[in-house]
Amino acid sequence: MRLLQAMMALDDHRSVQEHSVEELAAIAGVAKGSVYYQFGSKENLVRQMLVHGAEELQRIMDDLDDVGDLASVRASLTAQIRAAFAFLREYPSFTGLVAYALARRRDDESQQLRAEKEAIVGLLTDRLARLDAARVAEGHAETPSSPARLEIMATSLLSAAVTLSIEQHTTHQEWSEEDCVQALVAMSAGGLG
Repeated sequence: MRLLQAMMALDDHRSVQEHSVEELAAIAGVAKGSVYYQFGSKENLVRQMLVHGAEELQRIMDDLDDVGDLASVRASLTAQIRAAFAFLREYPSFTGLVAYALARRRDDESQQLRAEKEAIVGLLTDRLARLDAARVAEGHAETPSSPARLEIMATSLLSAAVTLSIEQHTTHQEWSEEDCVQALVAMSAGGLG
């Protein structure tokens, strides 16, 4: 666990794949042999980092999940986006790996990479569907958005969050985290209807 957390937080402008197992073990303060014992290979270690990060992101968002009227669903989604953005900022190596997964063609992806990317998009699709259903229930929209539209919006939201996180971290430190969050919230709410 400590190794996965340390890998997710790497911030030296190299992808996690560019680090040697020796470097990763030293960063986490564990023996190189224990890395191979626990994960078998560097490739499996990187896959497990993605799985661990995606599970942690889902847990954070689930802890903030609230179902109810439009206002509570909207507030819950805003809190989830805020927490997810903070998570992406805290773990730049994980964020880079998600960006890599988003940019890969379906044929080029490993099964694990595709599954984790789809899990994150599915989580966001579910949250947007709840917001959409609350909008319809309260008469703010006549019909719900199609599942395909919700999935496109979720993929767009994930891509935007990852890109904003990377841009804020590397190029635009003057952008406040709250401004980035509000831009993502506006995207999510504005795309429904």
